[in-house]
Amino acid sequence: MNIRYSLLALCLSALPLTGHAQHLEAIGIGASFNISQTRAQQARIQLGKYDFQTGDDNSRLDDTGNRYSVFARFGMGESRLFVQPEVAYTSVLGNQSSITYFQQPDSPYPNIMYLYPRLRRLEVAALAGLHVGRRLYVLAGPVLARYRSETGGTATEIEALQSAIYGSAVRYQVLGQLGLGGQFGRFDLNARYERSLTPYSREFSFQGQTYAYRQRSGQVLFTAGFLLHDRHRPWRR
Repeated sequence: MNIRYSLLALCLSALPLTGHAQHLEAIGIGASFNISQTRAQQARIQLGKYDFQTGDDNSRLDDTGNRYSVFARFGMGESRLFVQPEVAYTSVLGNQSSITYFQQPDSPYPNIMYLYPRLRRLEVAALAGLHVGRRLYVLAGPVLARYRSETGGTATEIEALQSAIYGSAVRYQVLGQLGLGGQFGRFDLNARYERSLTPYSREFSFQGQTYAYRQRSGQVLFTAGFLLHDRHRPWRR
């Protein structure tokens, strides 16, 4: 199915088919600070003379990035329910990994290459929420992400391996978000937890062999939004 139709269907899935009349509550833009974490099911993959350590970084909460979004909020009749479709771009660091190998078979000292992948994606979120007070709300829903392929040089064997690992990300991924937020004048602040519902990667190929490399991703997002339009607080009267 064409990606444009997939994204449109995801947005429409957040809108009610029957029942409440909809009204536009707000339109806004947002920027997030993200703390991300990708985890591989395989802790170590041996590829001939290359030893690929997928979880080389023992520290946590040090893979960060940002998300930039445009969103609209539609109220459902007189109820406190609303739907919030979003279009966003995310760029975050992936988990550090390493490749260890010996340049010469009799060398006493190994070579170590550290990998610092970056996850870049376009995404559409179809969120639904509930106003729980005059300012506060909760929201949750699915996210469809389209990743940009990350590949490097292939002039040498080690570069070809690095490129294969970086290029292992699936093209499309489905994730889920759950969050709590509040509106303060024209500012909309929220914190969300995001978890992958489908794998970030499944496998990669190197020198004619295919290796299982199943990763999942998750992150915490702290978002500051600015309302360009607010039905309840118009800029001009």
